[in-house]
Amino acid sequence: MNRPSTLAFLAALFLTSVVQASEPWPEIPSPPKARVEWVGDNMRVNGVPTRIMEFQSKSSRDEIVEYYRAYWTGAYPKNPSIKPLGEATVISQWHGPYLMTVKVEDAGDATSQGLIAVSRVAGSKASLDAGSLPLMPGARVISVIESDDPGKHSREVVVLNPQPPQSVLQFYQTSYENGGWQPIENNTVSRTAKVPGGSFLVFAHERTEMQLSTAAGRDGRGSVLVANEVTKDTGPQRY
Repeated sequence: MNRPSTLAFLAALFLTSVVQASEPWPEIPSPPKARVEWVGDNMRVNGVPTRIMEFQSKSSRDEIVEYYRAYWTGAYPKNPSIKPLGEATVISQWHGPYLMTVKVEDAGDATSQGLIAVSRVAGSKASLDAGSLPLMPGARVISVIESDDPGKHSREVVVLNPQPPQSVLQFYQTSYENGGWQPIENNTVSRTAKVPGGSFLVFAHERTEMQLSTAAGRDGRGSVLVANEVTKDTGPQRY
């Protein structure tokens, strides 16, 4: 499962209304003939507490969709929603305050792959706050993903900028160096006909590391910034 497709799915999930209720997180059964792994069981996506798993299955996309359609039909007031999302299919169902969602796409040879997500919408307020990340003029935050793992907290912000990658690179180099951050990595991949190219910067300050990657935007217009702030030696925090 590649990172851009995961981010696009997460960014699309949470344009939903608030449901008033309180009950334990629902469990979603694994897809048939699938290998399932956690992406994160303690996350906040655009301000919404979320649990996400990814899977690879020997069953086809249609078989996965039918499996969840049947599982989520009858026991709920409404039938599940089934909608296309790019090259994938998304099937979802409400369970009290929770939105349960499965995104599945073809993986070749009649197999499939996808994401399973549960988001606790009740009492949550959607947020695209960039936090401590400085923004350039005209920048637009499209997703904010926070997660807690043993000993560290991560906050990933994806930003669309109207400026080209080189201008974005220079802006963040100046911002973090002037802010007392220590540069520890600077890599650049040249753009070719097959590779979009981009830059990867890493800065450190005390217990925090900021990882910044920039690449040209769609059709070569503007740029995309992925900023991942990792703070180590943090205590547990449940969303």
